[in-house]
Amino acid sequence: MSVPRYRADQARLRQALALTVVIVVGQALGAWYSGSLALLSDTGHVLTDSLAIGAALLALHIAARPLRPGSRFTYGLHRIEVVVALGSALLLLGVCGWIVWQAVHRLFVPRQVLVEPMLGVALLGLLGNVAVALLLHHGESLSVRAAYLHALSDAVSSVAVIGAALGVWWTGALWLDPVLSLVLVGFIARQALLLLWEALSVVLEMSPKTVPVLELEAVLRQLPGVQDVHDLHVWRITPVESLLSAHLVARPGADRDELLAQARALLEERFGIAHVSLQVEPPEFVHTWQCHRCPYSPGAIPPSVIKS
Repeated sequence: MSVPRYRADQARLRQALALTVVIVVGQALGAWYSGSLALLSDTGHVLTDSLAIGAALLALHIAARPLRPGSRFTYGLHRIEVVVALGSALLLLGVCGWIVWQAVHRLFVPRQVLVEPMLGVALLGLLGNVAVALLLHHGESLSVRAAYLHALSDAVSSVAVIGAALGVWWTGALWLDPVLSLVLVGFIARQALLLLWEALSVVLEMSPKTVPVLELEAVLRQLPGVQDVHDLHVWRITPVESLLSAHLVARPGADRDELLAQARALLEERFGIAHVSLQVEPPEFVHTWQCHRCPYSPGAIPPSVIKS
């Protein structure tokens, strides 16, 4: 993406964040005043998206900052995005638990809901979410496109709250508010759990879903000049940035420089991994050494552990 388009997408995200924060504050006040749990649940739905947009902006800002010489953060501060996502997911799950407790209580002990302010705030929230969607509609980056889809889902949940308000208004069925809040909390909890798992998968250095490790290893073994592959590791420092390290055992007479160039090109073109650390070893080196100092190689496992 060109620099002007990159900056344009950043500007869109900033404006979308400002709008979603206004929506969250407005709907939270409206939910408190009207006593509507459904409106409060919709507020939580919008809050998840505002946190996601904020994390994306934070990541873009940090990625643009150069590291100071001698910094201990040798990978940079890119994982702050993951830390923010982890904290956001835990916070949202806590909010979901509180709303569920309140909703179940209200099913047995109904509480009067002020329909007019509930309906008015939900309508304003719908207009705000539509405005955010229109703002992000022409963005090109993945972050902007994801935020656009979230804004559409927020608009749908606002329509549901409007429907609940009209239902309470026309029928007087107070149970509609807590029931709808439970439905919306289900969507929020699902998003929070997905966000939590995504953050944990990065922290635990799992390989990305888009990189089948067994297939990758098999492809490396098929390269001309490669006799064996071991100590292959694929992990991520952010949800979108993957790294790889591996030891390649070269066949006798193979050109190591050419082998490295072929492997790097293959990994970037086929698997999208540009940050690669490869070590080429001769067969006799592996047979005698077996990389027993590598903490996750077979040679590093004590015989007692293998037998057990």
